[in-house]
Amino acid sequence: MRTLATLLIAFLCLPPPGDAQRSFSDSSRLSDPAYVRERIREISDSDLWGSLDQSRPGLEHVRDALRNGDTAGAAAAWGTYWTGKKQPAYVTQTDHLFLDTDMLTDTASFRIALSKSPEERDTILSRAAMILRNAIRPWGDTVMRFGDRVDFNREVGQSGKYGFHYWMWSRPLIMAFALTRDQKYPAKFDRLFNDWYDQRNSITSSIPGLDVVYYELGLGMRNRMFIENYLLPCRTRTPATHARMLKTMLTAGRWLYELEQWEGYRAGNWQVHGSYMLVQLALVFPEFRESVAWLQIGLRRLTEHMDEDFYPDGGHSERAPRNYTLATYLNYRNIAYLLGAYGARRDVLDRIRASMGKTIDWWITMITPTGEVPAINDSHRGLFPAAILRDGARLFGKPQAYAVLRNLLGETGGEAGPLPEYTSRHMPASGFSVMRTDWTPAALYLSVNYGPYAGFHTHFDMLDFEMYAYGKALAVDAGLGLTYDDPLYNSWYRTSRAHNMVTVNDSSIEREGITSRRIRWGSTGPVDFFSGEHSGYRRFGVLDRRQIAFVKPSFWFIRDEIVSSRPGDTLSWYFHTPERLVRTGSGFSSASAPGIRIIPAGEAYPFRTGTGWAASTSIKIPGKTERIPWIRFDQVTTGDSVRRFAFVLAPFRSQEDAPASRQLSDRHFIVESAGYTDNLYFTAGGYSDDMLRTDAEFVLVRRPAQGPARYALIEGTYLIYGGKKVFTSPAAVSGEGELETR
Repeated sequence: MRTLATLLIAFLCLPPPGDAQRSFSDSSRLSDPAYVRERIREISDSDLWGSLDQSRPGLEHVRDALRNGDTAGAAAAWGTYWTGKKQPAYVTQTDHLFLDTDMLTDTASFRIALSKSPEERDTILSRAAMILRNAIRPWGDTVMRFGDRVDFNREVGQSGKYGFHYWMWSRPLIMAFALTRDQKYPAKFDRLFNDWYDQRNSITSSIPGLDVVYYELGLGMRNRMFIENYLLPCRTRTPATHARMLKTMLTAGRWLYELEQWEGYRAGNWQVHGSYMLVQLALVFPEFRESVAWLQIGLRRLTEHMDEDFYPDGGHSERAPRNYTLATYLNYRNIAYLLGAYGARRDVLDRIRASMGKTIDWWITMITPTGEVPAINDSHRGLFPAAILRDGARLFGKPQAYAVLRNLLGETGGEAGPLPEYTSRHMPASGFSVMRTDWTPAALYLSVNYGPYAGFHTHFDMLDFEMYAYGKALAVDAGLGLTYDDPLYNSWYRTSRAHNMVTVNDSSIEREGITSRRIRWGSTGPVDFFSGEHSGYRRFGVLDRRQIAFVKPSFWFIRDEIVSSRPGDTLSWYFHTPERLVRTGSGFSSASAPGIRIIPAGEAYPFRTGTGWAASTSIKIPGKTERIPWIRFDQVTTGDSVRRFAFVLAPFRSQEDAPASRQLSDRHFIVESAGYTDNLYFTAGGYSDDMLRTDAEFVLVRRPAQGPARYALIEGTYLIYGGKKVFTSPAAVSGEGELETR
């Protein structure tokens, strides 16, 4: 049962400010200090009111006041106009205030949703009550208590100070008003806004050269809360507050326009957030003459990112399954909402609807049997927010998402739909492949990560995996930690040794510019097979080729072949698990059931054990971490040589007999378990012995205790077994069939 305390955990979903644009092209007016000072940071009243298209209907009183030089009267007239203006009313709905779960919705739907979740409603009202007392959660799970006036220059950690100025901590005030219609909430927001406005130009940076206020992510995020609050009716809102809000919106639009117009397409989610805000500003404030240009460049950049940043399989280029995939996807989902609400650019709305459904499919593939998102790269673990999958199923026509939610999370509602046609799926575009037995919580599941370098958010890992079975996590990667200010972020969470992979001398691989090569995949009824190699340890003269065979529904066989060119390097095969392990023979086993057996196949290796931090599997809350065991098996290189690791990873539901494994050659292994004798041939495109010849990548021959033997081969054109050709194809394919027994 999740407690209120754990529900209040906040976590970072945006990149650290070091990713932000800090220098500008000569064409950009942001490179002109005078422009930034006079037209953005210290904008005058005349500049503000001159920026409005005063000929628009409803602004007659604003125009009359300005003709008389009465800027205070113009602000009052604008306030009357704004209060009476017909425009969409919306609020952000989240999953228990987690920062990467923002979904715009109308206020009536928001109240209905919260009436079905009294615990979340109470959390929102409790958080809003804290803010009324100036007790604020600026970053992570830190609570700061201020006096009568909030000090917006308070230090909250290097990344934390920028996160403080995203203002996402203020969202409960807006939500609380939507729930209660109590005027104290927007009135408090206005007071906080005015305090911030007074202090905004005196905020000191925690990163040299990077302004806390005029910074792409700050502008892209903070103004969402400002706009939603400004759309609320507030009886105590003053003309001065109206003028300050308009100045804040205008200067944000100007800064972002210069950035997006002149710096071109820039990979990464930060430009998506900035462009999103330009579009929202243009839709909410068409009265600004500049809003037409804001809308044009904002949508241009967003469509570029939609085309460039999302792989054909639906994965996102930053390759963090929850944090950045989720945050970026929701930008597009919410832009679609805004375009629909304001009746603008149906062409872009239709493009988003046609594209984002692929990301729903990608998440369905990646979601674990326990309903979690794998903690890969800069991603938190945690239950996938069911509301987002339900929403995506409805918006993008993915009824299979309802079926997955029903099976894995026990969710009801939505259109009845079939489960996905696939269980296992190869996604080479985004660099993930998943092996899965079925769509139940007890399914056996393994995801393998082999994609390209994805910028700052990439960890130093390659060909690593996560594994679940019988409702438990059995092998996991470290994930992100809580925030980027975690002191272990660089020294542990990102390192190669914090992942389920082979390391050299316990160091991290070179990651930038390194891609996996010779990727092979095949899936048949009896077996899924993946193989690939990487040269991330080329500085040591090492090449690692990993092959993974999933003999369904029983076990995985993982074989690493490491080619080295020099002696004396320590090769370590890492396995990180939430399970308490005990020594069993030459391997290890979970101390209780269900669990995992780690069985060396043929050779016994020296080993070491220890513990390290990882995203929590026992508490399925994003941002939670826990210390878990690891085991590493070691070998030492001997010069120009090939070293191999071979393991059977056998999940077990109860304490039944363990599989037995034998090695007949470097490429032929036998595993005996549960009434089957399995011959595994790691043929790698060419193999011949007294019994078998093939050009396949992998062959499984399964002999049951009773009945005929069967074969499965991966990516081959022929298989000769016992002198008889049992499989042939004009092109390399995967296949299976029965072997005659004589």
